[in-house]
Amino acid sequence: MEKKAVKVGVQEGSGAPPYQWTVLILDFAFDEVRRFLNDSQYQHLAMQVKELARENDPTHPLTVDVKKIEDFYEIRDKGGVLGKLNVRIFFGVDGSARSIVVLGGIKKENNGPTPEGTKIAIRRRWRKYTNGDYGIFTRTQ
Repeated sequence: MEKKAVKVGVQEGSGAPPYQWTVLILDFAFDEVRRFLNDSQYQHLAMQVKELARENDPTHPLTVDVKKIEDFYEIRDKGGVLGKLNVRIFFGVDGSARSIVVLGGIKKENNGPTPEGTKIAIRRRWRKYTNGDYGIFTRTQ
């Protein structure tokens, strides 16, 4: 059986109160964060993404720390259940498909800007998503 390139985290309209956005997770983004997050830490960050999906505008949420980087965004979190980890979860917003696309995540090793190599990788993943390279053709140009 062929592994799908993208998983659906939550579907727009489901849940109570209903999600306003569908969450799509690139398979390798999931694998990437599972390398450094335990189950509790993963669930904590998954809940933050779900909170974004309940927002009218996930790029300016009321409850999650989000910063714009180029044409994608990052959730910034550290401490609490994450302990000493300084984590970034990267996502794009596909307005035409009402989708938040989780593109990847890193364990940040410093307090400076997002590393350039990470930005290049995330930029490439976002471009591949918008081109339909992951088998999802919901975005309209």
